[in-house]
Amino acid sequence: MTTMAARDALRPDPPGPTYVATLYAFDEPCTVLLGWQRREAVLRMLSTTRAVIGGVTGLRDGDRLLLVLHRGQPVVRECRVTGTSLSGVELEHFGTGMLAEAAII
Repeated sequence: MTTMAARDALRPDPPGPTYVATLYAFDEPCTVLLGWQRREAVLRMLSTTRAVIGGVTGLRDGDRLLLVLHRGQPVVRECRVTGTSLSGVELEHFGTGMLAEAAII
């Protein structure tokens, strides 16, 4: 299996002030909540505003979902599907997330 960079990693930096995007590569389990459906997935990449997950099919551009990260205490992030790449489904997430105890799962 070849590891490809996410679509955003291939784009040139925008003009203006220096653009620094924190990018973390993972290969750890996570959960996707889409409506009443709960699906297990694999977190491939996480940055300050984007994420890439693998192992989930049937998601379309614009779908809104909750991404549950299982690191230490579970963290829930509200996300929107922005596309797909060879790495997986690309998501845009909003905010820093909230602890799972505070979220309704």
